[in-house]
Amino acid sequence: MIRFEKLASTESVYPFVDAVVAADYKNGTFGTISGGTFTSGAGFMAIMQVEDGDDAKTADYTILAGKHARIADFSKVAGHVVNITKDQLPETYAVGNKLVGSGATYTVNGEAGSKYFEVIEVMPYGVRATVVA
Repeated sequence: MIRFEKLASTESVYPFVDAVVAADYKNGTFGTISGGTFTSGAGFMAIMQVEDGDDAKTADYTILAGKHARIADFSKVAGHVVNITKDQLPETYAVGNKLVGSGATYTVNGEAGSKYFEVIEVMPYGVRATVVA
């Protein structure tokens, strides 16, 4: 799961877009929007749906195909800090790594493009990272 560290990130800049998901996706899945439909894959957008029900606040929270979801466009929040949980991180990661969203997980890419998440601290739950866009 990915979440903003501070509520001010969503209050000062509203980075969310509404889209219909193309398939069943877990909260935090990365991808792109085309024609109002979110599809998993490489991209700088991720599902950040408000969770409810039995699976709320778990790694199993899934948005079903055809449902509307709140998608975060991270290119709007450069410099803000996000928390990323271990279930989406690669096997190894360290401070200074540049993480690139790729579907349900991230990849560490030392030669990241112009948009990535830079790990600033490794935490028991995963990492704290700065949005670079």
